[in-house]
Amino acid sequence: MSGSTDDTARTDGGGATRGTRDTSGGDVDPEPVEPEPTPESGPNLAAFLLTAGGVTAVFIAIFVFAFPEPINQYFAGIVLGVTVITLIVGMVLDLLGYFGDEAKVGVPDEVESSEPAQLESVRKRPNKPLPKQINFDDEIRQLRDHFDGDLPDQMDAFLTEYEKLKSSSQNRKVVAGSLRAALNPIAALVTDEETEEMVDEMGDQLFAYIKADPVDNMVVTEHAFYTDGVQTPIAELQTEQARIKATVHNKGDSAKAEVAVRFKNEAGVPVKTAYLPVGEVVTEARKELNTSVYVPSLATAADVFVVRATQDTPVLDM
Repeated sequence: MSGSTDDTARTDGGGATRGTRDTSGGDVDPEPVEPEPTPESGPNLAAFLLTAGGVTAVFIAIFVFAFPEPINQYFAGIVLGVTVITLIVGMVLDLLGYFGDEAKVGVPDEVESSEPAQLESVRKRPNKPLPKQINFDDEIRQLRDHFDGDLPDQMDAFLTEYEKLKSSSQNRKVVAGSLRAALNPIAALVTDEETEEMVDEMGDQLFAYIKADPVDNMVVTEHAFYTDGVQTPIAELQTEQARIKATVHNKGDSAKAEVAVRFKNEAGVPVKTAYLPVGEVVTEARKELNTSVYVPSLATAADVFVVRATQDTPVLDM
Protein backbone atom coordinates (compact mmCIF):
# COMPACT_ATOMS: atom_id res chain seq x y z
CA MET A 1 0.00 0.00 0.00
CA SER A 2 1.43 3.38 -1.00
CA GLY A 3 0.50 6.93 -0.18
CA SER A 4 -0.14 9.92 -2.38
CA THR A 5 1.06 13.36 -1.30
CA ASP A 6 0.07 15.37 -4.36
CA ASP A 7 -1.65 18.47 -3.01
CA THR A 8 -3.23 19.54 -6.29
CA ALA A 9 -6.89 19.37 -7.17
CA ARG A 10 -9.26 20.48 -9.93
CA THR A 11 -12.65 21.92 -9.14
CA ASP A 12 -15.71 22.60 -11.18
CA GLY A 13 -19.40 22.91 -10.69
CA GLY A 14 -20.39 19.49 -11.91
CA GLY A 15 -19.22 16.29 -13.52
CA ALA A 16 -16.52 15.93 -16.12
CA THR A 17 -15.98 13.71 -19.11
CA ARG A 18 -13.01 11.45 -18.91
CA GLY A 19 -11.06 9.77 -21.73
CA THR A 20 -10.14 6.15 -21.95
CA ARG A 21 -6.84 4.67 -22.94
CA ASP A 22 -6.39 1.55 -25.07
CA THR A 23 -3.41 -0.71 -24.75
CA SER A 24 -2.22 -3.34 -27.10
CA GLY A 25 -0.13 -6.38 -26.51
CA GLY A 26 2.22 -8.33 -28.75
CA ASP A 27 3.00 -11.92 -29.51
CA VAL A 28 5.92 -13.60 -27.87
CA ASP A 29 8.87 -13.76 -30.28
CA PRO A 30 10.28 -17.25 -30.72
CA GLU A 31 13.70 -17.88 -29.32
CA PRO A 32 16.45 -18.03 -32.00
CA VAL A 33 18.03 -21.40 -32.70
CA GLU A 34 21.81 -21.38 -32.28
CA PRO A 35 23.77 -22.28 -35.44
CA GLU A 36 25.76 -25.49 -35.51
CA PRO A 37 29.41 -25.12 -34.45
CA THR A 38 32.06 -25.12 -37.20
CA PRO A 39 35.48 -26.76 -36.89
CA GLU A 40 38.24 -24.44 -35.72
CA SER A 41 42.02 -24.93 -35.60
CA GLY A 42 43.95 -24.20 -32.40
CA PRO A 43 46.97 -25.19 -30.27
CA ASN A 44 47.23 -28.89 -29.44
CA LEU A 45 49.57 -30.57 -26.92
CA ALA A 46 50.19 -33.64 -29.06
CA ALA A 47 51.21 -31.54 -32.04
CA PHE A 48 53.50 -29.46 -29.81
CA LEU A 49 55.30 -32.57 -28.44
CA LEU A 50 55.59 -34.09 -31.90
CA THR A 51 57.15 -30.92 -33.28
CA ALA A 52 59.61 -30.63 -30.37
CA GLY A 53 60.66 -34.29 -30.73
CA GLY A 54 61.12 -33.99 -34.46
CA VAL A 55 63.27 -30.86 -34.18
CA THR A 56 65.39 -32.51 -31.48
CA ALA A 57 66.01 -35.62 -33.61
CA VAL A 58 67.01 -33.54 -36.64
CA PHE A 59 69.51 -31.41 -34.73
CA ILE A 60 71.09 -34.41 -32.96
CA ALA A 61 71.53 -36.20 -36.32
CA ILE A 62 73.17 -33.14 -37.83
CA PHE A 63 75.57 -32.68 -34.93
CA VAL A 64 76.47 -36.41 -34.74
CA PHE A 65 77.37 -36.71 -38.43
CA ALA A 66 78.78 -33.19 -38.96
CA PHE A 67 81.17 -32.90 -36.02
CA PRO A 68 83.78 -35.24 -34.54
CA GLU A 69 83.79 -36.46 -30.97
CA PRO A 70 83.62 -34.99 -28.35
CA ILE A 71 82.20 -31.83 -30.02
CA ASN A 72 79.15 -33.64 -31.39
CA GLN A 73 78.34 -35.02 -27.92
CA TYR A 74 78.56 -31.50 -26.46
CA PHE A 75 76.11 -30.08 -29.01
CA ALA A 76 73.79 -33.07 -28.63
CA GLY A 77 73.69 -32.51 -24.87
CA ILE A 78 72.72 -28.87 -25.43
CA VAL A 79 69.92 -29.93 -27.79
CA LEU A 80 68.62 -32.48 -25.27
CA GLY A 81 68.68 -29.83 -22.51
CA VAL A 82 66.70 -27.40 -24.66
CA THR A 83 64.23 -30.20 -25.46
CA VAL A 84 63.68 -31.00 -21.79
CA ILE A 85 63.05 -27.32 -21.03
CA THR A 86 60.62 -27.16 -23.98
CA LEU A 87 58.74 -30.20 -22.70
CA ILE A 88 58.47 -28.67 -19.22
CA VAL A 89 57.11 -25.44 -20.71
CA GLY A 90 54.61 -27.45 -22.74
CA MET A 91 53.34 -29.30 -19.67
CA VAL A 92 52.93 -26.04 -17.76
CA LEU A 93 50.96 -24.51 -20.64
CA ASP A 94 48.76 -27.60 -20.74
CA LEU A 95 48.01 -27.28 -17.02
CA LEU A 96 47.09 -23.63 -17.56
CA GLY A 97 44.59 -24.66 -20.25
CA TYR A 98 46.46 -23.20 -23.19
CA PHE A 99 46.05 -26.37 -25.22
CA GLY A 100 42.41 -27.14 -25.94
CA ASP A 101 40.57 -30.18 -27.24
CA GLU A 102 39.93 -30.64 -30.90
CA ALA A 103 36.89 -28.82 -32.19
CA LYS A 104 33.87 -31.07 -32.34
CA VAL A 105 31.66 -30.95 -35.38
CA GLY A 106 28.02 -32.01 -35.18
CA VAL A 107 24.60 -31.03 -33.93
CA PRO A 108 24.09 -30.04 -30.27
CA ASP A 109 22.89 -32.67 -27.81
CA GLU A 110 19.39 -31.21 -27.82
CA VAL A 111 17.99 -28.99 -30.54
CA GLU A 112 14.55 -27.50 -29.99
CA SER A 113 12.45 -25.85 -32.62
CA SER A 114 11.35 -22.24 -32.20
CA GLU A 115 7.73 -23.28 -31.57
CA PRO A 116 8.42 -25.39 -28.43
CA ALA A 117 10.74 -22.67 -27.18
CA GLN A 118 7.99 -20.11 -27.61
CA LEU A 119 5.42 -22.27 -25.83
CA GLU A 120 7.89 -22.90 -23.02
CA SER A 121 8.48 -19.16 -22.55
CA VAL A 122 4.74 -18.54 -22.40
CA ARG A 123 4.23 -21.40 -19.95
CA LYS A 124 6.88 -20.04 -17.59
CA ARG A 125 5.51 -16.48 -17.71
CA PRO A 126 4.22 -15.53 -14.25
CA ASN A 127 0.49 -15.04 -13.95
CA LYS A 128 -0.84 -11.50 -13.60
CA PRO A 129 -3.34 -10.78 -10.81
CA LEU A 130 -6.91 -11.28 -12.00
CA PRO A 131 -9.79 -9.18 -10.70
CA LYS A 132 -12.06 -11.32 -8.54
CA GLN A 133 -14.88 -10.56 -10.95
CA ILE A 134 -13.27 -12.71 -13.67
CA ASN A 135 -11.27 -15.14 -11.54
CA PHE A 136 -12.89 -18.49 -12.25
CA ASP A 137 -10.44 -20.86 -10.56
CA ASP A 138 -13.08 -22.07 -8.10
CA GLU A 139 -15.71 -22.42 -10.83
CA ILE A 140 -13.35 -24.53 -12.97
CA ARG A 141 -12.73 -26.83 -10.01
CA GLN A 142 -16.49 -27.19 -9.53
CA LEU A 143 -16.93 -27.99 -13.20
CA ARG A 144 -14.20 -30.62 -12.98
CA ASP A 145 -16.03 -32.21 -10.06
CA HIS A 146 -19.29 -32.00 -11.99
CA PHE A 147 -17.76 -33.96 -14.88
CA ASP A 148 -16.17 -36.52 -12.53
CA GLY A 149 -12.66 -35.08 -12.85
CA ASP A 150 -12.49 -35.25 -16.66
CA LEU A 151 -13.39 -31.98 -18.36
CA PRO A 152 -15.03 -32.40 -21.77
CA ASP A 153 -13.23 -31.46 -24.98
CA GLN A 154 -15.69 -28.60 -25.48
CA MET A 155 -13.97 -26.79 -22.59
CA ASP A 156 -10.54 -26.74 -24.28
CA ALA A 157 -11.16 -23.36 -25.94
CA PHE A 158 -12.40 -21.89 -22.66
CA LEU A 159 -9.35 -23.13 -20.73
CA THR A 160 -6.98 -21.79 -23.43
CA GLU A 161 -8.53 -18.32 -23.36
CA TYR A 162 -8.59 -18.35 -19.56
CA GLU A 163 -4.85 -19.05 -19.43
CA LYS A 164 -4.30 -16.11 -21.80
CA LEU A 165 -6.37 -13.93 -19.49
CA LYS A 166 -4.27 -14.92 -16.49
CA SER A 167 -0.85 -14.68 -18.16
CA SER A 168 -1.10 -11.09 -19.44
CA SER A 169 -2.76 -7.83 -18.44
CA GLN A 170 -2.74 -6.55 -22.04
CA ASN A 171 -6.01 -6.48 -24.02
CA ARG A 172 -7.86 -8.29 -21.27
CA LYS A 173 -11.27 -7.11 -22.43
CA VAL A 174 -10.64 -8.59 -25.88
CA VAL A 175 -9.60 -11.91 -24.35
CA ALA A 176 -12.58 -11.75 -21.98
CA GLY A 177 -14.85 -11.46 -25.01
CA SER A 178 -13.34 -14.62 -26.50
CA LEU A 179 -13.63 -16.31 -23.12
CA ARG A 180 -17.34 -15.49 -22.90
CA ALA A 181 -17.90 -16.91 -26.40
CA ALA A 182 -16.06 -20.10 -25.41
CA LEU A 183 -18.33 -20.39 -22.37
CA ASN A 184 -21.51 -20.87 -24.45
CA PRO A 185 -21.02 -24.58 -25.30
CA ILE A 186 -20.42 -25.43 -21.63
CA ALA A 187 -23.93 -24.36 -20.61
CA ALA A 188 -25.39 -27.07 -22.84
CA LEU A 189 -23.26 -29.76 -21.20
CA VAL A 190 -24.16 -29.31 -17.53
CA THR A 191 -26.87 -31.52 -16.14
CA ASP A 192 -28.05 -29.85 -12.93
CA GLU A 193 -29.65 -26.52 -12.20
CA GLU A 194 -27.05 -25.31 -9.70
CA THR A 195 -24.13 -25.77 -12.12
CA GLU A 196 -26.14 -24.19 -14.91
CA GLU A 197 -26.76 -21.11 -12.78
CA MET A 198 -23.03 -20.93 -11.99
CA VAL A 199 -22.14 -20.98 -15.69
CA ASP A 200 -24.74 -18.27 -16.41
CA GLU A 201 -23.29 -16.16 -13.61
CA MET A 202 -19.81 -16.53 -15.12
CA GLY A 203 -21.16 -15.20 -18.40
CA ASP A 204 -22.84 -12.26 -16.66
CA GLN A 205 -19.63 -11.40 -14.83
CA LEU A 206 -17.63 -11.47 -18.05
CA PHE A 207 -20.22 -9.29 -19.81
CA ALA A 208 -20.17 -6.77 -16.95
CA TYR A 209 -16.37 -6.72 -17.00
CA ILE A 210 -16.24 -6.12 -20.74
CA LYS A 211 -18.74 -3.24 -20.59
CA ALA A 212 -17.44 -1.58 -17.43
CA ASP A 213 -15.11 1.40 -17.24
CA PRO A 214 -11.93 0.52 -15.30
CA VAL A 215 -12.78 2.96 -12.52
CA ASP A 216 -16.21 1.38 -12.07
CA ASN A 217 -14.41 -1.31 -10.11
CA MET A 218 -12.66 1.19 -7.82
CA VAL A 219 -14.28 2.26 -4.56
CA VAL A 220 -13.42 4.56 -1.67
CA THR A 221 -13.66 2.28 1.33
CA GLU A 222 -13.14 5.00 3.96
CA HIS A 223 -12.43 8.71 4.20
CA ALA A 224 -12.24 11.53 6.73
CA PHE A 225 -11.39 15.23 6.92
CA TYR A 226 -8.76 16.65 9.28
CA THR A 227 -7.42 19.95 10.55
CA ASP A 228 -4.17 20.09 12.54
CA GLY A 229 -4.20 16.29 12.58
CA VAL A 230 -7.63 16.07 14.27
CA GLN A 231 -10.63 14.57 12.48
CA THR A 232 -13.19 17.34 12.05
CA PRO A 233 -16.76 17.59 10.63
CA ILE A 234 -17.02 19.38 7.29
CA ALA A 235 -19.36 22.04 8.71
CA GLU A 236 -16.50 23.20 10.97
CA LEU A 237 -14.03 23.42 8.08
CA GLN A 238 -15.89 25.89 5.85
CA THR A 239 -13.60 28.30 3.94
CA GLU A 240 -10.56 26.41 5.24
CA GLN A 241 -7.88 24.30 3.61
CA ALA A 242 -8.52 20.94 5.22
CA ARG A 243 -6.80 17.60 4.84
CA ILE A 244 -8.56 14.54 3.48
CA LYS A 245 -7.45 10.96 3.97
CA ALA A 246 -9.11 8.25 1.89
CA THR A 247 -8.50 4.63 0.92
CA VAL A 248 -9.08 3.55 -2.69
CA HIS A 249 -9.61 -0.16 -3.37
CA ASN A 250 -9.27 -1.38 -6.95
CA LYS A 251 -11.33 -4.51 -7.61
CA GLY A 252 -10.66 -4.42 -11.36
CA ASP A 253 -7.76 -3.92 -13.73
CA SER A 254 -4.89 -1.54 -13.06
CA ALA A 255 -5.80 2.05 -13.98
CA LYS A 256 -5.17 5.70 -13.13
CA ALA A 257 -7.88 7.43 -11.15
CA GLU A 258 -8.88 10.51 -9.21
CA VAL A 259 -10.96 10.87 -6.09
CA ALA A 260 -13.87 13.25 -6.53
CA VAL A 261 -15.05 15.15 -3.45
CA ARG A 262 -18.53 16.58 -4.09
CA PHE A 263 -19.38 19.07 -1.36
CA LYS A 264 -23.09 19.61 -0.60
CA ASN A 265 -25.03 22.17 1.44
CA GLU A 266 -27.65 21.43 4.10
CA ALA A 267 -30.29 20.78 1.44
CA GLY A 268 -28.07 18.19 -0.25
CA VAL A 269 -27.43 20.39 -3.28
CA PRO A 270 -23.89 20.08 -4.73
CA VAL A 271 -21.80 23.18 -4.13
CA LYS A 272 -18.37 22.34 -5.53
CA THR A 273 -16.51 19.24 -6.69
CA ALA A 274 -12.77 18.80 -6.16
CA TYR A 275 -10.77 16.20 -8.07
CA LEU A 276 -7.76 14.74 -6.26
CA PRO A 277 -5.29 12.54 -8.22
CA VAL A 278 -4.28 9.19 -6.76
CA GLY A 279 -2.27 7.89 -9.73
CA GLU A 280 -2.07 4.26 -10.79
CA VAL A 281 -3.89 1.70 -8.66
CA VAL A 282 -3.06 -1.91 -9.54
CA THR A 283 -5.42 -4.87 -9.46
CA GLU A 284 -6.78 -5.80 -6.01
CA ALA A 285 -4.63 -3.09 -4.36
CA ARG A 286 -5.50 -0.40 -1.84
CA LYS A 287 -3.97 3.03 -2.13
CA GLU A 288 -4.03 5.79 0.47
CA LEU A 289 -4.86 9.37 -0.49
CA ASN A 290 -3.55 12.02 1.88
CA THR A 291 -3.80 15.53 0.51
CA SER A 292 -5.29 18.98 1.12
CA VAL A 293 -8.63 20.25 -0.19
CA TYR A 294 -10.49 23.54 0.11
CA VAL A 295 -13.88 23.31 1.82
CA PRO A 296 -16.48 25.77 0.36
CA SER A 297 -18.35 28.14 2.65
CA LEU A 298 -21.75 26.41 2.32
CA ALA A 299 -20.51 22.82 2.59
CA THR A 300 -21.92 20.65 5.35
CA ALA A 301 -21.38 17.18 3.81
CA ALA A 302 -19.52 15.52 0.96
CA ASP A 303 -19.73 12.52 -1.33
CA VAL A 304 -16.34 10.90 -2.01
CA PHE A 305 -16.00 8.55 -5.00
CA VAL A 306 -13.58 7.52 -7.78
CA VAL A 307 -13.57 8.94 -11.31
CA ARG A 308 -11.35 8.51 -14.35
CA ALA A 309 -8.08 10.42 -14.23
CA THR A 310 -7.51 13.31 -16.59
CA GLN A 311 -4.19 13.95 -18.28
CA ASP A 312 -3.64 17.10 -16.28
CA THR A 313 -5.09 18.24 -12.99
CA PRO A 314 -4.79 22.03 -12.46
CA VAL A 315 -4.06 23.44 -9.04
CA LEU A 316 -7.15 24.25 -7.01
CA ASP A 317 -7.73 28.00 -6.99
CA MET A 318 -10.64 29.27 -4.87
